[in-house]
Amino acid sequence: MTSSAERRLREILAKVLLLDDSEINDELSRDDVEEWDSLAHLMLINEVESAFQVTFGDEDILSIRTVGDLKRVLKRLGVNI
Repeated sequence: MTSSAERRLREILAKVLLLDDSEINDELSRDDVEEWDSLAHLMLINEVESAFQVTFGDEDILSIRTVGDLKRVLKRLGVNI
C-alpha cells in the first residue's frame, strides 16, 4: 500500500521531472532521466522541502542520485515514507 507521503513524493517527481507515474521507482536515477539536470534537482529539492516541511543539508542534496536515495534522506529526517 502506498502512503500519502509516497503519493505526494511521486506527484512532485512526476511534475518536476516530466515523468509518468509508471516510470517512477526507487532505482530511477539522475542518469536515467534527461530532464533531471542540476536545475531540476534544485527544483525537486525545493518542492520536497516545502511539501514535507524538512530542510536538506548540503551533503544530502549532493548525495541524492536516485529516488531511493531521496526516500532514505526523507526517512532520516522523520518523514514516514
